[in-house]
Amino acid sequence: MTKFLFLFKSYVKHLLRFVFALISSGNDCIVCGNKTYVYPVCKKCINQRFDIKKLLSVRRCSICGKEILTESDICLKCKETPVIKSLNKVVPILSYRLWNRNLLFLWKILSIRSLSGLLAKFMSRALNELGIKYIIPVPPRPGKIAENGWDQIDELCKYLEYKYGFTVLHLLERRNVIQQKKLDRQNRLKTIGSSYVLVSEEKLKKEIKKIKGEFPLVFALIDDVSTTGATLESCAQSLKQLNLGEVVGVTIFNVD
Repeated sequence: MTKFLFLFKSYVKHLLRFVFALISSGNDCIVCGNKTYVYPVCKKCINQRFDIKKLLSVRRCSICGKEILTESDICLKCKETPVIKSLNKVVPILSYRLWNRNLLFLWKILSIRSLSGLLAKFMSRALNELGIKYIIPVPPRPGKIAENGWDQIDELCKYLEYKYGFTVLHLLERRNVIQQKKLDRQNRLKTIGSSYVLVSEEKLKKEIKKIKGEFPLVFALIDDVSTTGATLESCAQSLKQLNLGEVVGVTIFNVD
């Protein structure tokens, strides 16, 4: 019933947004400026600018996922002061530049929830390209959903589970309530190993029963944006205790 209600509500909201946009003459696409009626990005730009295969083929650091232009497979920061140690790699879909910055701002700051469905579509295509079907969401800070009414990653993963058929494993919980965006790089790095922990043993057993197949497998740790990599690393350190297999950090955005 939960799946049906979520998809039904999503469809109704999508339809209402379309009708309202028609009445109000639509919005301007944040990429090309043409009219668009549901998302802030028009269909043409979605097809042309957000080609997942092309985006995943960008040359990136094999550890942190940041775009690199040198012949080396590892960026300078990961060579000198690596943050990512427990993840197998990080795979971002979009860079935090130009109109992509507007997308994140509209979704995360202005709470334009229609973008959840669009970004979930991008994420599902990326996960399929990577051959991953099990996903582990980075959990929200305590009280966020009660305070704001929703959490971006929680909603994204519901789309991935209910609409695209991925298996979501809720294996982590967050301890601290401090927002990462309010911390500088140094203080973000200090949170590694203390911010995210495994859920209770009872819940762990329940979640792991969802996994079909023999270990080791490949799992995607899902987050909206990677800046320093501290959040992903903190989560990965806890997941490493389970010895489930490879854990790949998959984010929508990456701040270069």
